Amino acid sequence: MDYTRLLLEMKKRSDEEMLKMSKSYGLDFTVEEIRMLRPLLDEISMHWILTGVPESFISKVERVLGQKRTNQLLEDYLNMRK
Repeated sequence: MDYTRLLLEMKKRSDEEMLKMSKSYGLDFTVEEIRMLRPLLDEISMHWILTGVPESFISKVERVLGQKRTNQLLEDYLNMRK
C-alpha cells in the first residue's frame, strides 16, 4: 500500500472521493472518520519512516479509529516497509 500517495491525495479529494479511494486501498473508513483524520495530515512527517510514528500521533488516531483499527493500520504500514 502506498501510504504516501494516499496521504497526499487525502488533502486534495472530497470526502466522498476519499471514501472510494480508501476502500481501494482496503481501508474501511467512514466519511466522519475521514473528516476527523484529515486535520492530522498536517502533522505527518516523512522522517517518521526512519524514526517511527510518535506515540502522541498514534493516540490521536486511536481517538478516531479505536485501538484495534489503529494497530492494524500500523501493522500494515510496518509490513509495507519490509
